[in-house]
Amino acid sequence: MHPIYFFIALIFAISFANLLIIFADSDAKIIYSSWMLIINSAIASALSIFAILKERHSIKKDKTAVYLTIGLIFYFLANIVWGYYELVLDIVSPVPSLADLFLMSAYGFLIFRLIVTYKNLDKVSNKNIIYIITIGTGLFLAYILNLTLSLTEISNFRGLMLFLVTITYPILNSVLTVLALTILLNLKNEKEMSIPWICELIGLLAIVIGDSWFAIIVLTAFVDQIWISAVLISAHYLLIAGGLIWYIRYSSNWNLDRLKFKNKFEGNNSFNKKVISGLVGGVLVFSVTLLFATNTIEFSDDGIGVLQANPDSNMDSLDSDNKDVKLIGAIVPKTGSLSSIGKPVIAALYMAEKEVNEYFQNINSSSRVKLILDDSKTSPQESLAAIKRLDSQGVKVVVGPATSTVVEAVKDYANENNMTLLSYASTSPILSIAGDNLFRLVPDDITQGKVMAEKMINDGMKVIVPFWRGDIYGNALENATTEHFEKLGGKVEEGINYSPYTGKFATSLHRINFIMWNQELKKLNEIVSEAVAEHGPNSVGVYTISYDEITPILIQAQLFDKLGKVRWYGSDSIAENHHITKNIDSSIFASQTHFANPLFSIYSDSVKLSEFERDLLESDHGSSITYPALAYDSFWIAAKSLDRYSDSTDSNRNNENITDFNQILTEVSESYEGITGSIDLNAAGDRTSDNYDFWYVTKDNTTQHYEWHKESNNSTTTHTVTH
Repeated sequence: MHPIYFFIALIFAISFANLLIIFADSDAKIIYSSWMLIINSAIASALSIFAILKERHSIKKDKTAVYLTIGLIFYFLANIVWGYYELVLDIVSPVPSLADLFLMSAYGFLIFRLIVTYKNLDKVSNKNIIYIITIGTGLFLAYILNLTLSLTEISNFRGLMLFLVTITYPILNSVLTVLALTILLNLKNEKEMSIPWICELIGLLAIVIGDSWFAIIVLTAFVDQIWISAVLISAHYLLIAGGLIWYIRYSSNWNLDRLKFKNKFEGNNSFNKKVISGLVGGVLVFSVTLLFATNTIEFSDDGIGVLQANPDSNMDSLDSDNKDVKLIGAIVPKTGSLSSIGKPVIAALYMAEKEVNEYFQNINSSSRVKLILDDSKTSPQESLAAIKRLDSQGVKVVVGPATSTVVEAVKDYANENNMTLLSYASTSPILSIAGDNLFRLVPDDITQGKVMAEKMINDGMKVIVPFWRGDIYGNALENATTEHFEKLGGKVEEGINYSPYTGKFATSLHRINFIMWNQELKKLNEIVSEAVAEHGPNSVGVYTISYDEITPILIQAQLFDKLGKVRWYGSDSIAENHHITKNIDSSIFASQTHFANPLFSIYSDSVKLSEFERDLLESDHGSSITYPALAYDSFWIAAKSLDRYSDSTDSNRNNENITDFNQILTEVSESYEGITGSIDLNAAGDRTSDNYDFWYVTKDNTTQHYEWHKESNNSTTTHTVTH
């Protein structure tokens, strides 16, 4: 086979293997990236071992192939460790970690291999080009070092170690770059090109670019483009694997003294079809296996790629013949920056669907309900697409969306298309509009801001420094809290209003994400330091409004001395976030700063609530029951409202009146005694209540685990949630 055809086949295989990463949503990209790195490094390692065993008689003469194999094995082990932290434990890795040890060891063996190869070159030409490459690489390295130093806090041990580990990779990459390009430029001077060497050297350049991608991320703030790094590193392993397949196919020794094959290439050689079929087929098998192993891409009954059907749903087990099946949609943040509440909310909705159908069956009603789920991805654009999909399926009542930013994106569409929204978590007062199609089972943030301000004043706070996400939710809540705090005599500093990134990377525990947060946290630390100097640490508090990105924020905040010396306060979107208690660094910081977060109180002596909590915890979702309980009640209200409305109107769809339906929904809500207590709605359709609890992270002296602990706003009763 002519080399050009081989490279075309290899490029096709690399492109196909990375399609999962390229076309997946932002959350799935991280999962697929980890798996593809593990799989591809395993393939390269296995082929390298096979090649050594096949040509073991030449090992004594030339050991550079062994160095390649050892380096690939270390890469594979490093990817396993990273995947374990990221996919299994979902916790931040130590600095340095075992993965760093494996990666740096891999670099060492690969660099040594290239040095030996460089010394074996008969003649080094293109010296001027090599000098230019060396100078250019040195300048780039200097820039990376300066950029990293400017973004890193090195005043403590963890920050210093993070800086040292972070800059080690660019240094090693720079060495690889010069050596790889020098060898690559001199290959053309040999009488026969070595395909395996070309594959390896291009692969090394791919990993150099991939490892240096964070500089582009930092400069552009395109944080969701981190997946490009994974694609390049994944290509690195497949390039080496391709070169090894060529080598194994032709059973030729690498003559490293002259960088050429013993057998010359013949343009008319027919490449074994089994090799191409095996290469493409192997990638296909691994890709399909990965697809189903991770359960990330799922499909609804109509083929739309949304959430996986609930295996425990009993809708199909009920006799649906001659039944009046009513559709209830739900837009849930299964992925994105508020995905921590997604899984338990989905579980609660399926529980409600099952129980509502059993209720209708027990009273001999012909009514049945069917839940249709879609993922908001905590994104306004994705949520608008989701509500359009639900509308196309005939859904007219939607439980959700959860966040105010997303609700704002879909509410006009809902109003224009006679769809009613029942949000279980949206709280922005900007959305409190009488007469629209939005109902919310939680109070708006005017109440939360008042409760939060009173809490901080009672704790002795004279000054607060806000640190909040700049969206409709964060801005409105910060304004409400500021207004009430100042009315009570407190002072509010200008604070930091950060841009809320969408996608999983903004909440991830990737080291580059920590570096990104350093920019805002340095500014926050300066403001807090000035306030502490004037008022003392006991009178200054940090007030943060975040989603799941709060975990990397708390982890990285420990690097800044003053931030750990004052009290921290949060919002209802943070309370009981299980990611905080899963990570030891965020847990310690939250406990140290007495991190207090308000949450609308649903707790009562209700037997039904206790049963609901037990069933939810048995599902092992490890999160707050507040939003799942509110979603559960929302589904019941939607189902009962649809049932009552269908009894009072003609079945002809043209006679439906959304105003009449909304009036019925209001009546059902206020007469319904749910697991979250009685419901009173104001003129805007929002729940009226000032009953909030405050949640703290504390350490259990028995288990030595960190847990969320509830302190009632109006009493001393407590409730503990363990994660």
